[in-house]
Amino acid sequence: MVLDLAPYAGLLLALAACVALAAKIGRLRHDLARASAMRETAQGAEQTATRLLRLASHELRGIGMTLHGHADRLSSPEGAAQIGVHAMGLAAASAQVLGLADELQDHTMPDIGTQSLREELVDPREVLNAAVEAAALALEPGRRHWRISVTHAPYLWADRRALRHILGRVLGDAARNTRQDDVIELRVLPHAEGLCVQVEDEGTGLASPEPVAGAQRDSRGIGLRLALARSLMLAHGGRLEVEAAAQVGTSVRLVFPATRLRDANGLPVAPQMPAMAG
Repeated sequence: MVLDLAPYAGLLLALAACVALAAKIGRLRHDLARASAMRETAQGAEQTATRLLRLASHELRGIGMTLHGHADRLSSPEGAAQIGVHAMGLAAASAQVLGLADELQDHTMPDIGTQSLREELVDPREVLNAAVEAAALALEPGRRHWRISVTHAPYLWADRRALRHILGRVLGDAARNTRQDDVIELRVLPHAEGLCVQVEDEGTGLASPEPVAGAQRDSRGIGLRLALARSLMLAHGGRLEVEAAAQVGTSVRLVFPATRLRDANGLPVAPQMPAMAG
């Protein structure tokens, strides 16, 4: 017996058309979802770029004021007597501009920056002292009182250049947010996770309008310097924590993981637990 499909030809054609249409709708939905994801990615990139430009503008404004101040002093009658001091100040400000350019380049290529860490055995005390000397020189003719306390200082397996950048940015912000002869305290402490470098001041707090993720309501934001320092800490598997409040000051903690701790021979060491408060 032969089945005659002629009466159903129209129905079969309609069914085939429906299947083809459903497949086309599926492809269109897939394309729409992909386009939507691409749009969200582009919007996120735009927001990141806008935030980066805003932070860069904030940093450049501060450096510009420093350059303008030294230029004004050099043009004054008593400026010639301190030309060496102002020359050092101008050189330090110029170095900040060049450093900012490098930081912006590193920040726009985070993957390259993360992969190019040159790890070696680093004494944190040596890097800390060098960072304080550089920060003090950049302040000339201004002055801050730097108090350094080291209660726990194993060596770190880290990128020495990156550590200098991190500490330079943190100390630079502390100097900018304090006044003449203010005290800035630096401590190297044991931490439950490894090692903590803490920088505290009693200044005005951080001046950037950018919020800190997870910060308390009365905390100020972080500027481009600390944003980039945070990215370098993340590259080392650590983190940068900020607490800042008006009339209280700012505390920045650099927490390095235990995997970065070494002894003088480069061998891994166990983290020392912090002492409990009595």
